[in-house]
Amino acid sequence: MLAGGLLGGMPVAAGELLVPAVPSPVRLFVPFVAGGEADGSARNLARSAARTAGIAIEISYLTAESGAAAARAVKMAAPDGQTLLLGRVGNIAIQPALSPRTAVPASDFTVLAVLDEAPLICAVRSGSPMRSMHELLAAIAAAPGQLRYSTAGAGSLQSLAVRYLFALNGLPDDAARPLHVGQGSQATQALLRGEADFSCNNARSIVPAVQSGMLRGLMTTAQGRLRSLPRLQNASELGWRDMQQLQGWSALLGPAGMSAQAVGHWRAVLDKVAADAEWQAGTEALGASARISATQDPAQFLRQQAQFYERLVSTLEARP
Repeated sequence: MLAGGLLGGMPVAAGELLVPAVPSPVRLFVPFVAGGEADGSARNLARSAARTAGIAIEISYLTAESGAAAARAVKMAAPDGQTLLLGRVGNIAIQPALSPRTAVPASDFTVLAVLDEAPLICAVRSGSPMRSMHELLAAIAAAPGQLRYSTAGAGSLQSLAVRYLFALNGLPDDAARPLHVGQGSQATQALLRGEADFSCNNARSIVPAVQSGMLRGLMTTAQGRLRSLPRLQNASELGWRDMQQLQGWSALLGPAGMSAQAVGHWRAVLDKVAADAEWQAGTEALGASARISATQDPAQFLRQQAQFYERLVSTLEARP
């Protein structure tokens, strides 16, 4: 268990460490627009913090510069635990690798927790002749530049995943043409409309379409088999183990220099959240796995992800 404490005036059990509560409301910056994975994770956290710890969280959307503006706003805030960031793989690990001069890396924050983690799923429409990942790659190799894939943007997790898959299989970077749209859900809709031939996208928007029969899943980057799609092979089973590092995740970050008391308070709140059955169900509804308790060293996890994307961006020569 993480350090316990006074949670918004709530009583604590005997023997728990008493730490001062951070007054409500707390401002949580979300770096991407409402309706996406970041927003879903933030709302799930806010509901649970209010329910279990009496903490009111106000969500502020600051989407400029691919999330860098939100990161800077929190970096410059007072380190009192009143202003936090919902960090995502896109703005905390990928953007610093792509744009090191303008992005704000995880090392500039106090890392409080990894909240959730969700795999990508590569899929085609149900009527596609490609019935496996190897068949898809063979079709791409046979018709260079003819097939299209949908992504949330040129520097997105979805785009890098497809490009890395090409590199691992000896295909050129332009083996298929990208269709960049604004959000992961929009990338799935583009695939459903026939504007793209395949997509490697967030589980949240792909799983329901596969379960309904509209899409055919070919591969997941999950560490094992998905409970929602147990027959779907993972990347390691297909020979691409390193693809399993490509996950969508959310982390809770505060300004650097937060006091031990403020950190202890938030970790006590997060203990409550992690044990909340409704938060767990909400995380599963996002197509994600709960990671607050499972990630013992969240700062180390973020460092490893930053190093992975630095190598990946260099390998793909993806930096603008």
